[in-house]
Amino acid sequence: MADFGGRSGSLATTAAAFVQTLGWSMPQVSEVLDEYQEVESRLNDRYKECALEFPVTHGVEAETGAFLYAIARLLKPKTVVETGVADGRSSFVILSALERNGSGALYSFDIRPQVGKLVGHHPQWHLQISKPQEALSSFVRALRRLGAIDLFFHDSDHRYLSQLIEYEQAWRCMTPGSVFASDDVDDSRAFLDFCDRNGTTPSLLLDRRKVIGAVRR
Repeated sequence: MADFGGRSGSLATTAAAFVQTLGWSMPQVSEVLDEYQEVESRLNDRYKECALEFPVTHGVEAETGAFLYAIARLLKPKTVVETGVADGRSSFVILSALERNGSGALYSFDIRPQVGKLVGHHPQWHLQISKPQEALSSFVRALRRLGAIDLFFHDSDHRYLSQLIEYEQAWRCMTPGSVFASDDVDDSRAFLDFCDRNGTTPSLLLDRRKVIGAVRR
């Protein structure tokens, strides 16, 4: 953790503080986080309704979920990309924000066909399942088709090289002012090394078990 403190711009322990480090004011953040209470309630209902495929620990944690909702509401992205779906907790949260925005689409990537049970079907959701051996090439081809990304969230393979390659591919597509974020940045030094290479200083969110990193493009 000392390495994180020395190589990041700020350390936050709440979604509200984290979003503010990315450029939004406290009144703006508070307004959208008030909405998130209703989203959490609907998400909890979905957990009761669905037979889930993955351990609960595979989903994003509480402050991370609030962060994703707030960012998607405030940024009002046209194109959101996430890698790693599991049962779809992060997908559900992001789609709730896009639905409230009245625009935007979420493109999610995974290698397991049973993912996304919490979401089911949603008109603003595009889920791509690839064979494990074709995951990277399929991802790169999809990025070329999309052309531009306004919000990116990594939550897939957390090994150093896999993270670094994915970061570099997505970064090329980020629009000015976009938000680039990753879960589990404490699993390897890939996120910090990536930020160093690209001359960016990341903000970090210390959630209950995980560390999330984010930068503005």
